[in-house]
Amino acid sequence: MSAFELISLANQVLFIGLFVAVLRHALRQPSRANLNTVLLFGSIATAVVTSRIAGSLAPGQSWVTSVLIVLLSVTPLAMLRLVDDFSGTPRWVQWAGTTAFVLVSALVILAFDPLAEVVELALIGWFGSIGGYAAFAFARAAARSHGITRRRMTAVAIGAVTFIAAIVVLLVGLLLQLPGLSAVGQVMALTAVIAFFLGFAPPTWVRRAWREPHLRRFLQGSIHLTGLTDERRAIVELEHAAAAALGASGASIGVADPENATLRYVDAAGAWVEAPEDAYVAGRAFIQQRRVVALDAVASDPEHADDYRQAGASMVIAAPITLGEKRLGVLTVYASRAPIFVEDDLWLLELLANQTAVILDARKLAAEASGLRSREDAARLKEEFLSAAAHDLRTPLTVVLGQAELLERRVARDPSAPVDPAGVSRIAREARRLRDLVSELLDAQRLEQGATVMDRTAADLRDVVGAVRQRFRDQGLDLKVIAPEEPIVSSVDTMRIEQVLDNLIENALKYTSDGKLPEVHLRHEGAEAHLAVVDHGVGIPEGEREQIFERFYRASNVQSITDTGMGLGLYICRAVVDAHGGRIWADATPGGGSTFSVVLPAPAPVPPVAAPASASASERWPVSGTEAPADA
Repeated sequence: MSAFELISLANQVLFIGLFVAVLRHALRQPSRANLNTVLLFGSIATAVVTSRIAGSLAPGQSWVTSVLIVLLSVTPLAMLRLVDDFSGTPRWVQWAGTTAFVLVSALVILAFDPLAEVVELALIGWFGSIGGYAAFAFARAAARSHGITRRRMTAVAIGAVTFIAAIVVLLVGLLLQLPGLSAVGQVMALTAVIAFFLGFAPPTWVRRAWREPHLRRFLQGSIHLTGLTDERRAIVELEHAAAAALGASGASIGVADPENATLRYVDAAGAWVEAPEDAYVAGRAFIQQRRVVALDAVASDPEHADDYRQAGASMVIAAPITLGEKRLGVLTVYASRAPIFVEDDLWLLELLANQTAVILDARKLAAEASGLRSREDAARLKEEFLSAAAHDLRTPLTVVLGQAELLERRVARDPSAPVDPAGVSRIAREARRLRDLVSELLDAQRLEQGATVMDRTAADLRDVVGAVRQRFRDQGLDLKVIAPEEPIVSSVDTMRIEQVLDNLIENALKYTSDGKLPEVHLRHEGAEAHLAVVDHGVGIPEGEREQIFERFYRASNVQSITDTGMGLGLYICRAVVDAHGGRIWADATPGGGSTFSVVLPAPAPVPPVAAPASASASERWPVSGTEAPADA
């Protein structure tokens, strides 16, 4: 047997085997696309069997040649019908192809010589035009596809191109009487049948190899979702990953709510919407705990036809999301038309549903663990707060009680003895401190409940800073203040903003050991006023600069400092600034320390107003320049 004969025999065996494979598949899953696939390879297989039988029983008969040519002429028509199944073609193209097939078949049957030149030219035109159009349409559909479908459609496109080219080459060889082209045509036919096998009946190991990168991409794109705190965002990202892996128009995930017998979905606006657990195609898959295919969703579920049309979901497939005995939800993908290789999508959809089950369960476990950690953190913070509060309240109370008992004993010994001014001053100072601590607690509670009402009026922030500076000057602390000459007017609750500055400055003094006083900077930038308190103390660890504004939180590097307060000062500062529509944050000061910045809304600067002639320099704020003078 020559090489040419061996290739020809291999082609015939492979085409018959391919026909058997697609026939078995069509019998298991009858559909229009599967029946057209049977038509395509059935015509080729019938031609092969007919040629073998006729070669033994009636060699050289012209009617046998006519039958073989008509059978092979079915292939371009079957390809055209398959193109319509996958991506759609204009109706006139289908009619034109059918009409041309009838004319060509009639010409072959009625011709005295089925291999006459006019018949061969008609056949070349038939295969080249209709077959070429179908091959091009397959290639275009492959380029527009995604996932495994794209790989299989690419193989189908290669098979269609090489098969049509093989037929045309064989016909041209007959027309020009070039026997050498027959060998070329047989090689091209062998390439075509291998490509068709990969497209229409790929082996299991090939399908697994094709699915692996898509599954890996899904896992890589979704594994981080277990750490997301927003469940809706995690669901949306899972939906996008599933749709991308399957090459579908979209996907949706319904999360089961067993208590209410509903499935929760995330709508286009990012909000939760609920539906009965048996609603839609997805609900059937969830209730029956098996995959459900609706090639025509509107016909399958007419009750929700409008929803399917609005989503562009002509074809819907769904699979339950289940982990062991846990029924977590359902994964649904949809497309504007049914894919030609639905079985691949079903297999991959079940894999993605299983992986989604693992991710959702991991999220649930992570949320439970986070809840446990939160409760532990809350308990720890409560203990720390009680310890700090007891210490901070006991210290001034001990001084007040001790000093009061001392005065009581003096009065008992000698009622006419003069009053001890230092002792009375000490009682008053510690009582004020005790009052401030209690006020902090009450302020934190009111701010947490939103019960505090801000009494906002237009005020020059330079005056606010000046009032705070004066209070600290009365305590013997002369703070450096840098402010512009122009007024910076903002609508603020003056007392609350002074409280913010007081807390920031007291914090700076508390955590600065070298006696260097903090600085206060005020400037106008755009439509905002910027306040900053700059210190050169111990600083704040970089990873804790946001946490220090939480209730009862104290930075890890100040635990050894006994007078650190209850951890409410900065929390109150943020609540007050937020209530003013502003922002507050902490940065590291170059050279060590911390800079607390406060930004408040403020209109454009107002031109400076000349002070009355009778006003002294100490009564104006500021006097001149960019820094407040010592007597301001």
